[in-house]
Amino acid sequence: PETILHWKSTYDLKDADMEQLIPHFEWAEHLLGVTRWSGPFPKSTQVFAHGIQSMGYTFQEVPRAAPGCRSTNRCASGCPTSAKKGMSITLLVKARQLGLQMLPNTRALSVLAKGGRISGVVAGIETDKRQIIYKTFKSDNVFVCCGPTESPALLQRSGIRRNIGNNLRIHPYLKLLSKYPEPIYSDSSPTPLLQVKEFWPEITIGGSYFTPGHMAVNLSDNWNGLQQLMDERQFMASFYVGVRGTNRGTVRNSSIDHKTIIKYDLSEQDLRNLSIGLARSACILLAGGAKAVYPSIAGFEQIKDPTDAIVWLEKILPANQLSLTTVHAFSTCPMGEKRDRCAVDSFGRVYGFQNLFVNDASILPDSPGVNPQGTVMAFARRNALRFLEEMRNQV
Repeated sequence: PETILHWKSTYDLKDADMEQLIPHFEWAEHLLGVTRWSGPFPKSTQVFAHGIQSMGYTFQEVPRAAPGCRSTNRCASGCPTSAKKGMSITLLVKARQLGLQMLPNTRALSVLAKGGRISGVVAGIETDKRQIIYKTFKSDNVFVCCGPTESPALLQRSGIRRNIGNNLRIHPYLKLLSKYPEPIYSDSSPTPLLQVKEFWPEITIGGSYFTPGHMAVNLSDNWNGLQQLMDERQFMASFYVGVRGTNRGTVRNSSIDHKTIIKYDLSEQDLRNLSIGLARSACILLAGGAKAVYPSIAGFEQIKDPTDAIVWLEKILPANQLSLTTVHAFSTCPMGEKRDRCAVDSFGRVYGFQNLFVNDASILPDSPGVNPQGTVMAFARRNALRFLEEMRNQV
């Protein structure tokens, strides 16, 4: 509720009260079979819960879109049992049954804009011989849903730039590995199922996906001293500190080769929150039984004592030594009624155009501070239903 109030105040976002959005959240959760874990917690979750409780913090279980999960630990590469209800086995199947035509090997290059209307889309189609055939697709309405980096890049290539690509927000993540005296078997169990909400929305601490490849990447900045841990991965688990990024990055389309250029610099507050998050997450993991914690920070091999962790409540991590990741990006085409800062109106229609819409993570006005999937789906459905209502009224 606080986030929605902020969006209404700052961006004049209309018709987005919690009671208006809840039906769309419920629709998404039902479609994806969002549930909580049904059996005993896996070992990696158990030690995490013990550490959180030992520190006196609050936490919640993260609901997952994977009913019937069999713990294959293949979430990131594609669930072999189809327990994870991704778009390829839910919405896309329904859409194709209703007549959706999907064009593989086809890249949207630009939308054709003239006089406040879009007449179609120019696309490049790659043939079996790796040749590119250019084709124009005519359309009465165009929805751009290319994601928070490629949606603004496509619009910029089309000469549409007002408030486009100037407001990139992300959730920076710092990964940590922890080593336990007994086997944890993280590579054959689901991601630790809890999140620490004590410090939300600025800081979230939770469990991270674990494979030998991911583990090697997390150790890579200190590989010479830590590579031997690869032989002990059954004793390891992976976690993260995620912060609600406070800076604003940019997305630009290169005029030379049409590559997408993404820039985001950590703010002082981002670094401060990451430092505090490291202090508290390392204390949690050590309190849960870990013998050592290995953050993805160059020249910073391990934390073995809580007193060495807690100092980061006051000290600031060196930005140039951090290996950060993000899987959450948004806000490059912010929605709302304040035209001085928004690219689209409260329902995704691009300002200055009658029949051009953006309907993906780009339109979230600001960082939600949580995994944005549910929020993106809720607003996308809300906007689509509004569009259909307008089309019926025109008939």
